[in-house]
Order: sequence, then structure tokens, then C-alpha cells
Amino acid sequence: MKRLMPSSLVSYLQTNPGCERADLFMITLPTGTVFYATSGQWDITLTAYNPSTGLGTPGWTGAMTTFKSSAYGRWSRGAVTSEASFGCSANTMSMMCIAQQPVAYPGATIGILNAAFNGLFDAALVVVYTAYMPTYGDTTKGIETKFSGTIKSLADINRISAEFECADAMYFLNQKVPARLFQSNCPWGFCDANCTLNPATYTANFTAKTGSTQVTLTPVTAFTQAAGWATQGVVKCTGGANVGLSQTVVLHDGSGNLQMMNPWLLPVTAGDTFSVIAGCSKQISACMSRKTAAGASVDNSLYFGGFPFIPPPTSAF
Repeated sequence: MKRLMPSSLVSYLQTNPGCERADLFMITLPTGTVFYATSGQWDITLTAYNPSTGLGTPGWTGAMTTFKSSAYGRWSRGAVTSEASFGCSANTMSMMCIAQQPVAYPGATIGILNAAFNGLFDAALVVVYTAYMPTYGDTTKGIETKFSGTIKSLADINRISAEFECADAMYFLNQKVPARLFQSNCPWGFCDANCTLNPATYTANFTAKTGSTQVTLTPVTAFTQAAGWATQGVVKCTGGANVGLSQTVVLHDGSGNLQMMNPWLLPVTAGDTFSVIAGCSKQISACMSRKTAAGASVDNSLYFGGFPFIPPPTSAF
């Protein structure tokens, strides 16, 4: 993995190898929330670098940002692997968070370690910088981009800490080949680029009614869509304790309730708001008569990605 370091910082380190340093972590969670942490003893603030005036932090192009030393626990990293080869193996890095019980998962009320245990850091995007400073907090000499990648697994967790395994973008090349198989079901994700449908057209917003639970959601205003419309769809919480989290709908029943495949992480209360996108059975019959949230029928079979007339394996010779 190529490391990015401003030329001015290279010159500085050649004459000041023993300067202060601290790692900076920018983590984008699956909920869309971005938080900033540092391994340093105190907060560190970066400002956008202006080449014409020489002011700011070389290597940082974002807005003024403060990396917190304790608000999200104590973060640190292991060694970054770096391999020069013709292979497609991913570079990896371990990352650890030590947090006390009151430290909350950003944007929610659940503890950060509990969130890690429940998979709320899975596939989070991670960028690690190292700040080199003449005195602590002085970032005018610049930062180095140390690692950019994704959290791929939770390696270890206990009562006070969690350790994550991270890998760079080469990790996504570890896929089965061939990527597509001859099958009757459509391989596309509903409303993705291959499906071509607009997700907003197939999304309904609703408010949870009294009696809704972490497993069953009942809307205040009944759905106008027929039973089964949201089966295998995805519900996202847009307001409430579970804001930003999503769950799969296992059943949209005849009473208009949505049954979750897994319970919501935090309690659901009346007044919480949600959005649900229609489900898809991946069959050609469903693709030929897709129902929008408004009830209109759409034939999208032109973009069906499966092979509906392929014989089953027991009939193939």
C-alpha cells in the first residue's frame, strides 16, 4: 500500500526523527455517522492546508476537524502490513478500542463495546493518519496517510476492549469466481444499478404505533400496499433510539404488521419513524409486475438478471 506523506513533512522528519507523534482515526460507520479519534493523550485539531499561504495542516484537505482522545474510548492500532508483490493479497491492520461502559456508540445510546459485539462496526470504513508534531498539538508540519480500508471482522472482545481486523480495498477481490452462476433467481440487489429501479419510488415512510416491539412494527397509518409487499424488504429507522440502523422484513402480514428477521438492538417506542423499501422474491413473475409505493404496476423484466427457463439440476444432463 502506498503511503502518502507531504514532501515538506519528509524534509522535517529527516532532521527531526524524534518529534511527537499520534495516530488519528477517521471511522465511517454503517449508519453513515463519521467520528474522529486519536491515540494521543489530548485532542488534536487539523485545519485544511492552503498551499498559497502555507497555513494549515499539510496532507489534510478536509474542514477543521478535532480528533477526540477520550470521547469514543482509547483507540490504537497494530502494525500495518505492506507487501510488494504481483499477488492480490490485502494489506491488513489490527485496531483496538478500550472504552468504559458509559462511552456510547456515536449517534446512539448503546455502549460502544455492546455495539461492536452486535456487529455495528462491520464494514465500517477506516482511514488512519499519523500526525508528526514539534510540540503536542502543533500539526503545521503535516500528517501521513498510514492506512485506508474496511473493518472486516471483530477479532476479540471483552468487558473493557474490542479488537478489529482491518483490510485495504484489495480485500474486496477475495470473491468467488465466477461471480455469476446460471440460476433462475435474479442476482441483482433490488433497486441497485443493475436493477435500474429508483428506490425512492418503492419506499414508504411510517411511524410506529403503540404496541410496536423490537420484533414487530405496526404503523400508525395502515399501509396502502397489499400484504407481502414489504416481505424480504429492508426497514431503516429514521427517528428514535435505533436511528440509522436497518433490519430485514421477514413477513409483511395481512394485518399490515412488519415482522423483523432479527429484533432491533434498542427498544422501539410509539412515535419512532421508519422507512421501508419493497421486498423482492428475485423471480421473473415479481419483476413483471412490480408494485410501487403508490400502487402503480411496473414491468421491469427487461432488466431481470436470472435465467428463468434453465432446467433444475435434477433435469439437466
